Amino acid sequence: MCNRRFRLPVWCAALMVCLASCTGDDLSVGISIRPPQDEIIVASDTFHVKTEDVLLPPVSAQADTMMLGEFYSRTFGTTKAELLLQVTPPEGYEFPGEEYNPQPDSLVMLMGYHTWFGVSNAPIEISIYELNKKTLDRNARYLADIDPGEFTDSTILMGRRMVTSVDLTVPDSVREEDDYYPTIRYKFTDEQRDRFFNIPREAYGSIDDFCEEFKGMYVTTQYGTSTMFYLDAVELRLYYHYTYDRNGRDTVVNTSIVYPANKEVRQLNRLLHPDLAETVMRNDSVCTIKSAGGVYPKVTVPLGRMRQRIEEKIGDKLLNVNSAIMYVEAADVEMPSGTELGTPVYLMAITADKYDDFIRNYDIPQEADSTSVIAAMNTTTMSYEMDISYYLVKHLRNESFDPDEVLEMYLVPVDIEMSTSSSSSSSTITSIRPLSKLAGTIVRGGGNEYSPMRIQVLYSGF
Repeated sequence: MCNRRFRLPVWCAALMVCLASCTGDDLSVGISIRPPQDEIIVASDTFHVKTEDVLLPPVSAQADTMMLGEFYSRTFGTTKAELLLQVTPPEGYEFPGEEYNPQPDSLVMLMGYHTWFGVSNAPIEISIYELNKKTLDRNARYLADIDPGEFTDSTILMGRRMVTSVDLTVPDSVREEDDYYPTIRYKFTDEQRDRFFNIPREAYGSIDDFCEEFKGMYVTTQYGTSTMFYLDAVELRLYYHYTYDRNGRDTVVNTSIVYPANKEVRQLNRLLHPDLAETVMRNDSVCTIKSAGGVYPKVTVPLGRMRQRIEEKIGDKLLNVNSAIMYVEAADVEMPSGTELGTPVYLMAITADKYDDFIRNYDIPQEADSTSVIAAMNTTTMSYEMDISYYLVKHLRNESFDPDEVLEMYLVPVDIEMSTSSSSSSSTITSIRPLSKLAGTIVRGGGNEYSPMRIQVLYSGF
């Protein structure tokens, strides 16, 4: 059997000798010669915040999802959603000449939806009124408290129908098909059909001309507080026919025109929360979050107290905020059956001075400007964990600070869109908007005895 000897390289052996000759004191020589003023201090602190529920100005009326209906929750109150709509004509459309005797057959409104919220068989009545005062300005910014009386006196009732979110007139086998698309269909009266068919032909020259002749519709609901539709398509369809001579015989041609409510015109959501002020539990133990455009918590961060405590530990060293996690935890509140709205997926903390710009203009807040932070609900811990270090470092480094200085922010449910880079797996937020669907949750406030809303700050001084 062959015995092999392993030889260490000379430099390895020398290194081992060097290490073996070092004592514990020798190993710390690099630290011991550092001047005390150059030491890095790392510390952490937990700060409680003050919270209160606030009813903020309404969100934008222009939403991607058109809500229609009314829903009551004992926990979150009533939300009623109405619509003001314009429809788009086929620009430049030419009807057959008078010699072809075009005649109207029917005018139908179709409202399609993939999702809804509430009770499947609860009836709700939908009413459609024509806008007879003025049309919607396609360039104006409307908020969700828009007054329909500015556009209609509600004297021209185009139609009314009782519906349920699940159309029980459709067989179960059809509803279970993959391509089934729930649609509310309303056929207008002959009077309404004829009035629409006789819109002057020159109005088809442009969208603006058409919207002056047919200003739009106000759609509202009555007699139901258990259903909310999320409409994703609304259109009018005008069916008509004309006749022409073909080889000496009259030939009838049946055709139709589609007038969609699309992005070329306006679709506005009017949102009402008539009993919200009485429903919200106003105390410091819990906070209420409700969308769309309902109630949000206002969080007051004690900047002055933070700065004082941090200075006691790091003195005049340069401050670096490594992390500042604000814990927004769902409260253990038992909600009556049928009152849950679904927890918002994303929550944004935005400084109070930037809220108006965000709501009115959809300005996307930038973290680098210390104005916003977005967090997703952690379904394991049932909390939103927001790193607001961007907020803090800018303010805490300000030497002329006020010991009583505070930072106010709102916690707003939002909907986001993201894009993924083709060259990497990283994602970028491309759109942030206030959540336009029903959602709500109760979170622990700053005065909660069990686990108050708080900020855990990890910082260092150089």
